[in-house]
Amino acid sequence: MSGILNQDDRDVIVLASLIRGDIKCVRTNERKCGYQIRPELWFTVMKPGIQRALESHGLPVRLLYSETEEINRILNIIKGLEDLSSTDKGLRMVKDLNGEIHQPRTHDEVIKVLDILNNYESVHNLHDTRTTSR
Repeated sequence: MSGILNQDDRDVIVLASLIRGDIKCVRTNERKCGYQIRPELWFTVMKPGIQRALESHGLPVRLLYSETEEINRILNIIKGLEDLSSTDKGLRMVKDLNGEIHQPRTHDEVIKVLDILNNYESVHNLHDTRTTSR
C-alpha cells in the first residue's frame, strides 16, 4: 500500500505534465523599448489537479505566471518532474534565466537581453548536440 501515490502527489504530477514554459520575446507597441521579454510559465487548460496543487502551495490560480517569485515557487513544486512537460527545454531555460533577465526599458537593454538569450541558447544547443548525436 505504501507504493500508491496520494492525491497531492497525483496533483503535482498533473501540474508537471501540463505546465509549459519559455522565455517570451515579442515585439509590442505597449512598451517604450518595443519588446516584451520575460520568463513565463503557463497552462493551456486548468484541470482540477493543477488548481489543487497551486492552492495547496499558496499560489494564486491563473493560466499564466511571469513574476519571478511565483515562477520559482512553481518550479520548486515540480522539481525533478520537468521532463513530464512537453516544453522541458523551455522550463530549463526559465529556471536558469528567471531573475537573471528583466524586462528591458531601452533599446540598449533589449540588445543586452537578446545577447544573454543567444549566448544561453548557443551553449545549450551545443551541449544538446553533443549528447544527442552519439
